[in-house]
Amino acid sequence: MAKRKTPSAANPPTIQDTSERAPKRQKPSSSSAPTPSSVPSSSTEFSPITLCTPWTTSTLPSHLPPLPPILSPTLETAALTHSGQKKSPSDLSYERLEWIGDVYLELIASELIFSTFPTIPEGEMSRRRELLIRNSTLSAFSIRYGLDKRANFPSEFNLTGRPNGSTAHAKKKEKALADIFEAYVGAIIRSDTVNGYKNTVAWLKALWGPLLKDEIKVEEGGGRMIDKEQNPKVRLEQLIGASCVKIEYRDLPGTGERFVDKQPQFGIGVYFTGWGEENLMLGEAWDFGKKSAGHKAAEKACGHPVVVGRLVERKRAWMTQRAIQRAEEEEKEKEKEKEAGKLEE
Repeated sequence: MAKRKTPSAANPPTIQDTSERAPKRQKPSSSSAPTPSSVPSSSTEFSPITLCTPWTTSTLPSHLPPLPPILSPTLETAALTHSGQKKSPSDLSYERLEWIGDVYLELIASELIFSTFPTIPEGEMSRRRELLIRNSTLSAFSIRYGLDKRANFPSEFNLTGRPNGSTAHAKKKEKALADIFEAYVGAIIRSDTVNGYKNTVAWLKALWGPLLKDEIKVEEGGGRMIDKEQNPKVRLEQLIGASCVKIEYRDLPGTGERFVDKQPQFGIGVYFTGWGEENLMLGEAWDFGKKSAGHKAAEKACGHPVVVGRLVERKRAWMTQRAIQRAEEEEKEKEKEKEAGKLEE
């Protein structure tokens, strides 16, 4: 029998409160317990709220931000592999990573918009988020980063299509390129449990910011709070105006020939041409002056279902494409300047 040690004065026995003694727990296995290095030191370190700080025009980049790396070679291969290219059923492809990446993208976009634009309604927040995460935007990013060249796709996705076979439809290609971008985002975060999310937020904030540059400027100037006193013609221009479209105010038939209380009335119609529309009437109104009739017609046009729906979305798509083209042109100019500098040396 082992001899029991008698506590000394230097090492007094500890006193435990047995009235609320917690039951013994089994020690968690190493596979389920988080390691100290993977546990954030602060409860706010990985908060999507604190990481997604507002955009400001002064910090918007003028160049394409660098693509963050995927720290796991296995996840990197999976993020760029189409399911049709798997060698065995157990191999990974981008579908699973695309599913979680889509969630991350929507969350980060939502937080950035929510924190940057406190004055806009929920519907407008949703439209701006859709601009950032829709397939046309994400597929363009995939091409700019060269993910299309790194991706392992079936041959029908190539420029010439499958030899003696089919060619993937343009929309199908766009969807696939958007999917690998979402998968790449998922792989960045899943491969780095400590800094992956934080790095992804910083990258996407820099990548998306230029697409909303005009809206950010408006917010910094006090917000686009549309009220009854604002000029409705200005309001309509803000909604659907662009350099490639035409908004015209024309006299209606009979204007100046109709009388109310012996005073002539003037009729003005608002017509829109552009983005597949030709002389589309958006609103009309009659009043005792052309100016007031034009304002009333613009007011009606601002509430036209085609304006608040189809035309607003087409303007956003045009602005996105223009921002992407502008960024590409800036990159080409910088490359030319670098080459010129090398030749001078």
